[in-house]
Amino acid sequence: MVMAKAINPLEGVDLERFYLNCQTREGAPVVIRTIEPDDKYEMLALYPTLSQRSLYMRFFRVIQQPTLDEIERYTRVDPKTHLALVALWGPEQRLGAAGRLIRATPDSDVAELSCLVIDELQHRGLGRLLNTKLVEAGRLWGITRVIALVHSENTPMLRLLKGLGYPTELVYDEGEFTVTLDTHNPPCRDNATHHATLTAMHQGIEP
Repeated sequence: MVMAKAINPLEGVDLERFYLNCQTREGAPVVIRTIEPDDKYEMLALYPTLSQRSLYMRFFRVIQQPTLDEIERYTRVDPKTHLALVALWGPEQRLGAAGRLIRATPDSDVAELSCLVIDELQHRGLGRLLNTKLVEAGRLWGITRVIALVHSENTPMLRLLKGLGYPTELVYDEGEFTVTLDTHNPPCRDNATHHATLTAMHQGIEP
């Protein structure tokens, strides 16, 4: 018997003009789209609302108030090496999260993932939704391995990445995890098959 090919809802999408209407698990409307240069203004306005913990979990260091020019480097990107998406929350489409995949060269199949959700909207499914679509889009972009550096105290992000359904490896060293997702194939929710393997430099690590 010939199995029907699963339809990927993102197939045929122009990743440089990505625009997707979706919902969180709570049913909140969300638009996920490609980042735009003018997003820098809303990002700058949102910066004072971000806690030092959220910034440290994302950047691994204390971040001072950025200038508009400094933020622009995150919003004006090279689409050949950066796949950058934002999540717009609610009917008013407020910017609630931003994430990106970065690869070293345009033909690389390995990309580094990063994501930041504003404090007000954390633990509401927005980060999971954005990362799910980001990795799905990355597969269409030719990415077969996604790598993320995650602070050891950032357990929500560790659980999120392990729960995306891809074979996952976590390597711990000096207070951070290197999380590697094998995205050759579509995600699978069978935890018996797609489980996370852990390599620790020290004993007693429980991500």
